[in-house]
Amino acid sequence: MKKSFIIVIVIALGTVGVLYSLPKVVVSDEKKNLEQSAETTGQTANRDAGLKKQENPSAEEMHAASLTPEQKKAIDGLKSRFLQSTDSQSKIKAAENLIKQFVSYTKYDSAAHYAEAIVKIDPSEYHLVQAGNLYYEAFTYSLNDQKGAKMGEKAREYYQKALTVNPNNLLVKTNMAMTYVSTATPMQGIALLREVIGQDPDNIPALFNLGILAIRSNQFGKGVDRFKQILKIDPANTKAALNLGYCFAELDRKDEARKILEKVVQNTKDPLEKSAANEILEKLK
Repeated sequence: MKKSFIIVIVIALGTVGVLYSLPKVVVSDEKKNLEQSAETTGQTANRDAGLKKQENPSAEEMHAASLTPEQKKAIDGLKSRFLQSTDSQSKIKAAENLIKQFVSYTKYDSAAHYAEAIVKIDPSEYHLVQAGNLYYEAFTYSLNDQKGAKMGEKAREYYQKALTVNPNNLLVKTNMAMTYVSTATPMQGIALLREVIGQDPDNIPALFNLGILAIRSNQFGKGVDRFKQILKIDPANTKAALNLGYCFAELDRKDEARKILEKVVQNTKDPLEKSAANEILEKLK
């Protein structure tokens, strides 16, 4: 297809805040194009408001300006309980409440700040993954390249610690892989995804990310293969179907694109997916 489409759909899976990716822009052959585009992939679309450094103790204060008075009041009350907690369990509970509240406001970096506080008390696999997931969310949504790089680095830090506890956590490996794509060593991410597929050939998150990376490097044929494989495993996966339709459209396979995208419009319950599918269908006319 001569015109490129830009679709922004957030793909969530499994645990809180775990994203596969965005059907927007980066696998190459899977090496050449990634290495060539390593400098630009750091500009991947993201949306969260910014901190320069997550460790800054004023993280939530920097977000306060964007909170409504009611939201700020709720956060202040929860923060007060956190600061006043003296034993480990009450401290963890207070931090979890803050995390839940910040996530509801899509302030993932502030939520990650308190996830880190929990890890200092209880560095279990669950809490390490939680911290990694929240930093991964902040990485995914960051509008600022510098902040995004920092959030990706923090996500890798906690994911790596989680993998030390449980080397077979494939979802952690899959998420960690995506944080490498915007670095100077993107092939580390590809290697991790291949490692996951080697252990579990039907791993949908890894297949999905490989499909997204194929789209980002304009390897739409490879994207078709990945998303078709997902649909063989999970025929009702409308996110894979949407991306498959996108790939067909880019390959100028209009009839196939229309067929799959019309099914997405009919079957999806996600208004963003439906809107994206309709947008592509309109451009196929």
